[in-house]
Amino acid sequence: MTRSDPNLPDTDPAGTVEADLSLGQAVRRARQGRDMSLKQVADGAGISVGLMSQIERGISSPSIRVLRAICGVLDIPVLSLFVWDDRPSEREARMIVRADRRRSVDFGDRGMVKSFLTAHDSGALQVMDIVLQPGGGSGEDAYRHVGEECGLVLVGSLEIWIDGHAFHLNEGDSFHFESVLPHKFRNLSDGRTRVLWITTPPVW
Repeated sequence: MTRSDPNLPDTDPAGTVEADLSLGQAVRRARQGRDMSLKQVADGAGISVGLMSQIERGISSPSIRVLRAICGVLDIPVLSLFVWDDRPSEREARMIVRADRRRSVDFGDRGMVKSFLTAHDSGALQVMDIVLQPGGGSGEDAYRHVGEECGLVLVGSLEIWIDGHAFHLNEGDSFHFESVLPHKFRNLSDGRTRVLWITTPPVW
């Protein structure tokens, strides 16, 4: 069994449902704010109107790829759909991220939580602390985008697929690749995995 960190957060099913509802409402507000129909956004994102409706009603939790596609059609950053209260001063917010004020996105049934370590989203770099439950990961389908990625496995082990090749990484192992190469990742161990993940430019 792979060693896991007892201080890592657990996925909360009730919290996941609430998060899906909040995300769906944010998507609806953004769509209506741009005076676009469900069909216009769904067609632009390459998904069905039914799935788009389910996302807005909080019935379906969108994949990373679908969420990015929707935000691309709406011309908004993905993180704008998530709200965090109790913000620090404007000066501090540009440079510092307090441990208890990290912005986090819980992917629920995917067994993945992403916490953002960079202070703002307008720079060229985005740093994330990614926690994967056993079996958790980015999903069955590989995805790609412009940029580069690198990371370090802090706790546990990680299987990462890059351009059709699978690599098994353990604690202390690191990776670096061009994001245009199809990639996906998951935790195949019995314990939780934690990865420091860096992307440029930001994709969230």
